[in-house]
Amino acid sequence: MNKTSEQKFLAALDICTSLIDFKYRPTNLTYQVIELFCDIGKNPLELLELCQRYSSKIANVCDIISEYATSVDNWRVDCPLGFGVKYHCSFLSFFLNLDPCQFEYFTDNFTTLEQIAELFKDWKGIDVNSVIKKQKVVTFS
Repeated sequence: MNKTSEQKFLAALDICTSLIDFKYRPTNLTYQVIELFCDIGKNPLELLELCQRYSSKIANVCDIISEYATSVDNWRVDCPLGFGVKYHCSFLSFFLNLDPCQFEYFTDNFTTLEQIAELFKDWKGIDVNSVIKKQKVVTFS
């Protein structure tokens, strides 16, 4: 396990927790966390391992993401990814829930793991499809 990846992962969780302070307001913190997850996701198995290791913390973080996402409109923030903050929250939920292969989405687009995985494969060259396939076999067996 790369210690730097673990530190980035924990920093991402802390930033997600801080979203509670931004209810009803747009923030590019969501994008900052996406960048951290993309960096870790260059090694998808490492990201999966971190999600598994910190699963007890992730449940609370996902609640905060959901609370934030439902308090905002889909405002765009200044970032290279584009999309609005509700999309960003869907992407955060995606990354944090690779282990159970279930996530919460906050818009009518990108409603499957595969759609989001394809977006990040095209945008950042990150391929988490193998992890998704592996986890779906484990989860649904």
